Amino acid sequence: MARGLFAMAKARTLDAAARLRMLSMRRWLGSRKPEPEGGFFDSYARFYSTKIGVKPYRLNQRYRALIESNSAIIADKSVLDIASRDGRWSFAAYKAGARHVLGIEAHEHLVKLAQESLREYGVPAGAVHFLLGDVFVELDRIEPGTIETVFCSGFLHHTAHHMLLLNKIARLQPQYVILDTKISLDPRSIIEIRRESAEDEGSGAVLEGTPRYTVIGVPSRQVVELMLSAAGFESFSYYDWRGAGIKDWTYLDDYYRGKYISLVATLHPTMAAEQTVSSDGQVSRTYKGREES
Repeated sequence: MARGLFAMAKARTLDAAARLRMLSMRRWLGSRKPEPEGGFFDSYARFYSTKIGVKPYRLNQRYRALIESNSAIIADKSVLDIASRDGRWSFAAYKAGARHVLGIEAHEHLVKLAQESLREYGVPAGAVHFLLGDVFVELDRIEPGTIETVFCSGFLHHTAHHMLLLNKIARLQPQYVILDTKISLDPRSIIEIRRESAEDEGSGAVLEGTPRYTVIGVPSRQVVELMLSAAGFESFSYYDWRGAGIKDWTYLDDYYRGKYISLVATLHPTMAAEQTVSSDGQVSRTYKGREES
């Protein structure tokens, strides 16, 4: 019994030492600057002016993961950018050859900033359009079949209504969803419920009244896949951050540890709508056994 207690105590000591090493590494990474390395957004520095994710090195590495590696499903596609913030990803999609980009953003000052940036960078009128409003409301106003690729970057973990969001996205029948989100590292299928400042610019919903904070949920990887599957998505393709040739992980510690993930999910073929036109010109669409007119 004494030998067993000794082994348990030794295991706890090793576990505590591992946590201390990880904490020390995170502090070290946070205290240093990354090696100089150019990237897409260096040529469009206006997008470094907002509070969300403005570390140039981090933003440029995310561009490689979310835009550059997905150019084939962005070029010549109609793209929806959920919680578009200052328009950085909408603009990046346009520059990557998107046929049209639609952004949804709940914060008026961010929409104005996005519009100003796009004008300055010479984006033609009509190529990128922004809707000011609640993501959950505006998604219902978009015609199914008009969106081919959806960006959901940094928003899934800013809401507690994950299935509602994913089902509303699936109703639009996009071919692909590019998802970039924070996750819980808990190995179980769980959602960590937390509170977030009502002033956080990551929120894509319009808050009524004067709440002190909002309630959000950070899902584990297993839950992310379970919810995507339930909404009709399949074939999850993860971006391999560890295999991306990154030598300097400054400002990218969450991706290195798997705390943030980037993936592409494909809508299952059975989710596609069948469209019929009646003799009087009325259009009806059937979704998974139910009909809408």
